[in-house]
Amino acid sequence: MQNLLGQLKHWKKLTPSKPFIYDGDLVFTFAQAYDRALRFAGGLKALGLEKGTRVAPIMFNGFRWYDLYYGLSAGGFVNVPLNFRLAGPEIAYQINDSQAQVVIMDTEFYDVIAQIKEQLPSVLHFVYTGPESPFTGAISYDRLLEAEPYESACGDENDLFGIYYTGGTTGLAKGAMLTHKNIVSNAFHLTSTMGLSGDQLALHSAPMFHLADGAINFAITMGGGGHVLVKAFEPTAVLQAVARYKTTCTLWVPTMINMLMNHPDVTDFDLSSLQLVFYGASPISPDLLRKASTVFGCDFAQVYGMTEAGPILTILLPEDHRRGLADQDKNYLLKAAGRQIIGVDVRVVDINGKDIRPGEVGEIIARGDNILQGYWNKPKETAAALVDGWYWSKDLGSIDEDHYIYVVDRAKDMIISGGENVYSVEVENALMGHTAVLEAAVIGVPHKEWGEAVTAVVVLKPKASATEAELREFCKQRIAGYKVPKTVKFIEALPKSGAGKIMKKNLREIYWQGIERRVS
Repeated sequence: MQNLLGQLKHWKKLTPSKPFIYDGDLVFTFAQAYDRALRFAGGLKALGLEKGTRVAPIMFNGFRWYDLYYGLSAGGFVNVPLNFRLAGPEIAYQINDSQAQVVIMDTEFYDVIAQIKEQLPSVLHFVYTGPESPFTGAISYDRLLEAEPYESACGDENDLFGIYYTGGTTGLAKGAMLTHKNIVSNAFHLTSTMGLSGDQLALHSAPMFHLADGAINFAITMGGGGHVLVKAFEPTAVLQAVARYKTTCTLWVPTMINMLMNHPDVTDFDLSSLQLVFYGASPISPDLLRKASTVFGCDFAQVYGMTEAGPILTILLPEDHRRGLADQDKNYLLKAAGRQIIGVDVRVVDINGKDIRPGEVGEIIARGDNILQGYWNKPKETAAALVDGWYWSKDLGSIDEDHYIYVVDRAKDMIISGGENVYSVEVENALMGHTAVLEAAVIGVPHKEWGEAVTAVVVLKPKASATEAELREFCKQRIAGYKVPKTVKFIEALPKSGAGKIMKKNLREIYWQGIERRVS
């Protein structure tokens, strides 16, 4: 299985007529999906694209993602999935940085692409999925698939599969380069660990541009299972899909689980088909997990990792959850991120790379076939992250005698709000663009619904004035909505070290007192 296409080709050969994708009333078999993928590759080839060309989709969940996953693989092209929640300038940066030549857009994103179209010199082709063209020169997606099927004869596991953008401490996103080997290895790790098979029917309501959903997607396909697609997460639509299609597994972040459990009509839906819920981004409190186990009546598994790891490093297995819930003395297990998944070596080390002892805190590092090749066009950042074959995550954690890993903080000042990564520097840069702002520090504070809420602590310039509403509106014009501070607090001076560095730790302590795991 040299590249990702090998997954689909395998099951197209063995189970060609088995349903593979359910999207509303649309159903595609393995054979049909394989044909679409090769025609998609043929359409791009007919446009003159060569191996290694970057293609940037901005789309909601839907069947076309499988054309992309496997069609780009068939043609040797590179996936650059765009987070549709980003603001126009952020989208433009990622397209330009990756030098993407093709943008594929759903109807809902015509306007944002039209607004930045002239700022994208590398883009040669704009492809639209809707019935009408958004602007002159755009190409119909359906017409693209009228091409002759094409499969490159030189596909290799070390070819680049995708460039997945993840935030950086400089305020600019970094493109994590992941090969086919990285992606396929991670799928194999999860499939092997969980014993996933063709009996699984996975529900996808988490965004498919995220690699977290991708991990489940590729693992289920590797086992020969099928997929049910929900355009975007909406509690009623999700519950309806579980009941209608009898899905067996899914990936939700804790905020989604909480919203579903608190849906007023949750008990009216037949959820008995659910066997397993994967969750990530943060742990679930024991009380919430007990309630979720009752509501959904299924097992839970926590996955921990990051884009750079393709993305899974550790897993807290269903049996760990059951032990943690059943035995008060094992309750601590529910606070863990689990143990290293098969195929990956994970350690927690001190600044010198020496393994720490249980009870100490160090940096989580990992190596395996799933680890990224580096950051696109960022050799300095690559050299800092990859040392002697080990990826240094900048996540701080501890490890116990049984090798369970506990994430305790993030050295990168990353905030996770509602399952989305928010990097404080990006928000601070936006705030500092306001003429009234002298200094700004952005931190994550505990929030029952979102896990962490983006909070800005601001010092205004002398004699200047600005309101919380004004600064939030100012940010909305420059960064994605989920990055905009939910709260802005004004103070006279920020705490600083002797070297003049803002001490965010002092600000966080006000909000995180009494909370053991300082990552939500």
